[in-house]
Amino acid sequence: MAYLLVALIGAIDASGATILSYHVEKFEGGGVTASFLLSESHASIHTYPEHGGCFIDLFTCGDTCHWEPFDKILAAYLEPADKHTSVIERN
Repeated sequence: MAYLLVALIGAIDASGATILSYHVEKFEGGGVTASFLLSESHASIHTYPEHGGCFIDLFTCGDTCHWEPFDKILAAYLEPADKHTSVIERN
């Protein structure tokens, strides 16, 4: 789990976001939920080892953060066999 948090923090930093605080919960069976409060909004991960998957969100405001480096770092760390990315731009 420590390596996952290092990867998440690196991905958030690479996106240009600023971490204010974070909270991590470990669950029986190995699942993890981590929430990061950002100056620009928030990021989170929810892992489901029993299904071999996870859900990751990055929500930001303004134009100083970029999702591409965040996605690239986490994809390199997690090495998913299957990946679905959705980008929703809000005005």
